[in-house]
Amino acid sequence: MNKVLIIDDEEQHTALVKMRLAASGIKVLAADTAAGGAAVAAKENPDLILLDLLLPDMRPEEAVRALRAVPCSAKTPIIAFTALDPREIHRRRLDAEFSGIVTKPYDARDLLAKVNRLIRK
Repeated sequence: MNKVLIIDDEEQHTALVKMRLAASGIKVLAADTAAGGAAVAAKENPDLILLDLLLPDMRPEEAVRALRAVPCSAKTPIIAFTALDPREIHRRRLDAEFSGIVTKPYDARDLLAKVNRLIRK
């Protein structure tokens, strides 16, 4: 079973995404901080990470570095899952770190399509 790690500090949002992904047969892990996400990644070795870029404990650049520092997630695909404007992601030179961007509010079909495309490779 494929595993997706959601790192997002919005509890209701995470719960909704978990339901949608679980209905597609995906095991969903969750953390509400970047540090917590890195710890879950180290323990669970997810196939994909959905990363909110506006987290309370780290700036986006730091969050990506923390995830990449975990050996098993150094090459794990990351989808930026955020309300942050894609131009801001580019301005911060983060777009090379992501296998995709899903902006909030998001289209559920778009999210599922991107997730399935990356975990089924």
